[in-house]
Amino acid sequence: MTTTTSSPKSSGSALAHPHKIILKSFILWKLFLLLIAVGSTLVNDRAYDTSADLLLVGNAEPLSVNDGNDGVAELLSNFGKRLVTRFTSWDAIYFVSAAKRGYVYEQEWAFGTGLVVCVRGVLKALQTLGLPLPLATSPTALAEATTALLLSNASHLLASLVLYRLTLLLPFSGSKSSPQKQRKLALLTSLLHIFSPAGLFLSAPYAESSCALFSFLGWWFYAQSCLSDQDGTTAVSDNVEGSEKGSLTLKGDLHLLLAGLSFGLATLFRSNGILNGLPFAWEVLTILSGLVITTSEERGRGRVPLLRTLRRLIALGLGGIFVAAGSIVPQAVAWLRYCPSGSLWLLNKFLSSGSEVEVSETSGGSGSARGYGSSGVGAGVNAGAGGGLEELVAQDEAREWCAAVVPSIYTFVQKHYWNVGFLRYWTLPNIPLFLLAAPMLAILVKSALDQLSQQSSTATVPLAMNSDAKSTSSASPDTPSSGSVKSDEAGFIPPPPELPTIAQQRMQILIGSAAAEQVLLAVLAVSTYHVQIITRISSGYPLWYWWLAQQLIGDGDMQQQQQQQQQKKLGKGIVVFMVMYAAIQGVLFTSFLPPA
Repeated sequence: MTTTTSSPKSSGSALAHPHKIILKSFILWKLFLLLIAVGSTLVNDRAYDTSADLLLVGNAEPLSVNDGNDGVAELLSNFGKRLVTRFTSWDAIYFVSAAKRGYVYEQEWAFGTGLVVCVRGVLKALQTLGLPLPLATSPTALAEATTALLLSNASHLLASLVLYRLTLLLPFSGSKSSPQKQRKLALLTSLLHIFSPAGLFLSAPYAESSCALFSFLGWWFYAQSCLSDQDGTTAVSDNVEGSEKGSLTLKGDLHLLLAGLSFGLATLFRSNGILNGLPFAWEVLTILSGLVITTSEERGRGRVPLLRTLRRLIALGLGGIFVAAGSIVPQAVAWLRYCPSGSLWLLNKFLSSGSEVEVSETSGGSGSARGYGSSGVGAGVNAGAGGGLEELVAQDEAREWCAAVVPSIYTFVQKHYWNVGFLRYWTLPNIPLFLLAAPMLAILVKSALDQLSQQSSTATVPLAMNSDAKSTSSASPDTPSSGSVKSDEAGFIPPPPELPTIAQQRMQILIGSAAAEQVLLAVLAVSTYHVQIITRISSGYPLWYWWLAQQLIGDGDMQQQQQQQQQKKLGKGIVVFMVMYAAIQGVLFTSFLPPA
């Protein structure tokens, strides 16, 4: 990455116009990936799987350069369609087909409804505005695939911009003493997200880029909540009733709710977005532990802001509920639709608003008639629809997941159709996939453990018991100023002491939660997921970008020079891996070859 080796003059110019640098880098990277897709299409014009051709064009072999003398002309006149079909590979088939005619087959519920709802909403809005959209009324799904492509790329760009703004808020590099260093870290972090090893998965009709966008937006709102508490000096005030400037501010509570909504939307796109609920749970436990301590020691002095603390706990609880709703709401809709025990009246009221339940009428017994089709890619793409809710429920043959303690169609179809479950992927044929995922797993775990180790070396006081504002928020004579703070061995820079105690502690919770959820994600990927997807779902987790940017920038005195050189060498090696992986994966993806 030339950003790390550029001259001071060019570096200063880049920092003066960061958004232009981000936009230019984004366009160049997308053009690079597009050239890979074009080359793959020209070299091998017949994809192994024809599901995309059937879905988008209506013909299994519509645009071959080898069919007669008119093949080249036909390819040139329809090359845009052919390119869209190449991007609509693997799981993109499910997203696009669901956007075209709703969720018909049971296994389609394994794919988040966020992208489907957005695509259908955009097309419906354009039609409502009276814009001519002949493709939208076509029996093929070319309009849906094209819209999903545009949404994915737009989400990737917006996610990069939001990550830049988010990084500017965090106390990694002493923003007050060195704003240029903070801007450099933020810019490099944003560029690293652009060059994510997720590659074409952030361009194709997939949910990764949208999940990343709303995840980063949620972290930004959470950071704003922390900064909103800087209006006060401590979580406890001597005169709670008479002070409207306490650190547990109403503005901070509102930002928490917005953070929860954003994380909930991220979960609506991808189920792993639910891990973003961790900072809410962490902060609730921290506040409650502080209350337990202070109620026994300082209750008589009236120094615990019970009303504000309760309000903050309510805000955190609602935020956590919003996050969980991104997973619960689609599960509830599926339960109402497929399970006889669901409320027929409630769903009929919902359907009366204009939605339709479509039930596959393909052959294959009652299971197939209810949308329990085959598990192949593109299954049910051209299936007809008919019947209704009454027919669906009246059959009275509930699937086994309907009777579960927690009826989850997502968990069932992942296990039934894709063999996802604890240690189910631990087979000899899958060893190459574990090796393929190993670099990204190592990056996630290494960056997270470095941050958690750095935070564990810093004593943290429970949020509700910092009763002495001046003694905790002011730097003591023995405390180094922010200008002299040095990075630790992991490359992370401790938060500057100027931050008010409550804001500093909440920032620690925010960054610590980002680290902890990366470890949890890695554990889930190794033990439960199809492990190779870690390279694309990791794109929505910010901490490893911050860690890698720190490695590339380096910061320290002459005594740390050797250590800094080692960190930069490691960082550059990781960037090379990211670019190479994304390029190779792009060729495989557009050729419908594993891994995906």
